[in-house]
This record gives sequence, structure tokens and C-alpha cells, in this order.
Amino acid sequence: MIDFDKLFNDYLHKWIEKHKDSMTADEMENEITGVFDEWQYSACKEIGNKSPREYFDSKTDGELLAELIEYSSVSGAPAILLDTITDRGCADGLIALINGKYVPQVKIQALNLLNEESAEMPLDKCLEFARDESGDEGLRELAVEILCDNADAVKDKIFALLPTASLKQKGIFAEILVQAGKDDRTFDLLVEMLEKGDNLALYASFLGKYGDERAASYLYKKLDDCNYADYMEVRNAIEQLGGVVDEEYRDFADDPYYQALKNIK
Repeated sequence: MIDFDKLFNDYLHKWIEKHKDSMTADEMENEITGVFDEWQYSACKEIGNKSPREYFDSKTDGELLAELIEYSSVSGAPAILLDTITDRGCADGLIALINGKYVPQVKIQALNLLNEESAEMPLDKCLEFARDESGDEGLRELAVEILCDNADAVKDKIFALLPTASLKQKGIFAEILVQAGKDDRTFDLLVEMLEKGDNLALYASFLGKYGDERAASYLYKKLDDCNYADYMEVRNAIEQLGGVVDEEYRDFADDPYYQALKNIK
């Protein structure tokens, strides 16, 4: 497996040595993109005197994806390989990787490339990744991010899953649904997570963002016995909904979160 990152770094090092007396560090930094473009079209003896761009352009779609699997499974795919796949538009092949039995890093890379191509995303598969509590955290987070961008398209499927969802899954669904249009089922879920979830600040912020004034009555109740960090999020959410919380409502002088934020020893 050819280490293209090392080849570029070696090329860059030689370029810096050549220009170090005629350019400032800031000027060199501004030229990095141009140096990369120069490198990718320059002949390289390590790859048979082909340029990196020629090397990858000569590959079939299948060969490019095979290299993506190999690189992603070991370390990370070189930028020039990713650029070539994006330029080529290998959407069907990327979908096959996402659906196949590959390590999470391969699926993450394939999802990112599909997103960059503005291709139609496999939302059902993303929903599967998002609700897999034992799955790879990075893959789950990326799936949730994609679903948040397509919240209205998946909201009905999420609503169908809610009756049998665990509390953790409901928390993930709440993060997605708050991005969709208003629906009483979303409001009910957000209130449920405010009451039962393990992150008061997060779910208070979701309710503030959601913008349904009915949430204020639930939020006010949380002000009395939460720590300072949670209190500030709850208060912000209430104010987002048009409510008001008196500045002197509670004294947090002895609260460790307050002391840390105010640098009180």
C-alpha cells in the first residue's frame, strides 16, 4: 500500500527547504494548496514515474473503491483518492460499501463521500446506524448528523419506532426530530426526555430551539433543584420561549459549577 501522505509530506519538505529564505512562514502556509496541486500532477518515482493524479485516474471505479477499503481499514484514505472518487461519482459503489460487511471506518468514509457528492443518502441505513446502541460511536454520530439534515424525510419512520425505543434511542430521535417541522409527537418526546433523560441541559436546549411555548411550564419546574450549569440552559430555553427568570431567583454561591465558571476558589 503506497503511503501518499508521506509522499506529499516529503515533497512539501523539499519545497519548504527551497523557499525558506525567500518566503515567510505565513506566505508558505498560504501556498500549501498550490503545492498540493503541483505535487499531484508531478511525476513520482515511487509510483513508476506517474503523477499521483495519473495513478488514480488510471483506476476503474471498482479499483478505487477497493483502495478506499484498504486504506480506511488500516489508517486513513489519502486526500487524492477521496478527491478522485468524488470527481468520478461512484455513488452506487459507495452505497454497496455502506450496506456491506465492512469496518465502521469504511462506512464512515463512504457516507462522507456520498454527502460531498450531494448524492441521495441511504436514510434507512443511517437510521439503523443511529439506533444501534452497541455500534461504533463515530458511525452513529455521522448517521445522526445526516438524519438531522433530512429530519422531515425520516420523521414518520422515527415516530413508528418510538413505542419500542429505549431511553437512549429516544434521546437520539429527539436530536433529529427537533430539526423537523413541528408535531405534537415531537413535543411530547422532548418533554419526556426533559423529565426522564440524563442530560437536563441538552433537552432544555432542544425545547428552547423547538419553540413551542407550552414547554415553558415544564422548564420552570426544573429551575428549583438543578445545578448552576443546567440552570443556565433551562433559563436560556425559557427566555427563548418568551419567558422571564428573575436574576435573583436562586443563590448559587455554594454551587461547584458556579464556582468553577466564576473562578471562585
